[in-house]
Amino acid sequence: MVKLRYTLPLTAALLLGCTVAPERPASGTGLPPCGPLPNCVNSEYQEGASAIDPIIASPAQWQALKTWLATQPDWTITSDNGDFLQAVAKTPLMRFRDDVLLRFDADAGVIQVRSSSRLGISDMGANRARVERLRQQVAGKAPDS
Repeated sequence: MVKLRYTLPLTAALLLGCTVAPERPASGTGLPPCGPLPNCVNSEYQEGASAIDPIIASPAQWQALKTWLATQPDWTITSDNGDFLQAVAKTPLMRFRDDVLLRFDADAGVIQVRSSSRLGISDMGANRARVERLRQQVAGKAPDS
């Protein structure tokens, strides 16, 4: 019984893969890489299943995206420093919190993006789908919400 007392919480923690929000990267550096779990996508680190293309955007599109994100009910912007935005997005059904980092590179005309789940080993494609919705919003092809 004592063995079960310690084994069950440890097993649950490993299966859930709990994480905390990533810290803002230092100025002049890229977004933090994804970890080993398949619950993150990142446009700056093109490694395996976490690789995703950056979002092509002009300065006006970047500003429009930030304005749109601020109006979304399931999004909370936690930091906006001009060319860098950090936000928490809640999943619709289970209300899981996912972390989204966006960095606008005006010289390249792209938004580098990292979207990662705080909870779970796999995100079941939620982060990739979120980035694709952002891509559609920037391109003017997404619905208003």
